[in-house]
Amino acid sequence: MSATLASIADHLDSLAVVGAGLFAGAALYITIGETPALQDFGLDEHWRFFPHMYKRAAISQSVFSAIGGIAAIAHGTRINGSSFDRNLWIIAGTTLIGMAPYTIFLMLPTNNTIINDNKETTLGKESQISVTQRKKILQKWAGLHLGRTITSVASFSAMVFGLSRHSSLLLGW
Repeated sequence: MSATLASIADHLDSLAVVGAGLFAGAALYITIGETPALQDFGLDEHWRFFPHMYKRAAISQSVFSAIGGIAAIAHGTRINGSSFDRNLWIIAGTTLIGMAPYTIFLMLPTNNTIINDNKETTLGKESQISVTQRKKILQKWAGLHLGRTITSVASFSAMVFGLSRHSSLLLGW
């Protein structure tokens, strides 16, 4: 293995923790800061703001989960002699990458409902979603996002715990 690749491989754990930390931190901020503040601001404002927030968050969250998850799995495959530590990193990485299908299959239909209704109203059409339905849809989204937050914080925490055990690990490749 070249010196450059060896250097990258030696820092996969740090890369994984940074990616997972950024993902979990952003998810936590959205869950405990942004969403409650928007709820206090008012239903219409929250509804109209959602597409703008989603467009920006989706890109960064996709990148953070991919980098963190792939680096964690790759790091886990390098660990020799400790199946606990190897499995810890692989499971944490897989869980972080699992945010993509969770988002696509569970959250995207709700996201698209909000985004498409906003597109219609931007074009001057009247919303087809009642105020009561909007509130329920945003509450459903908040619950789904809480699932992402809890899972990503758990994955990040597992990686930080894995780092605390790092000095005793035998790394291969």
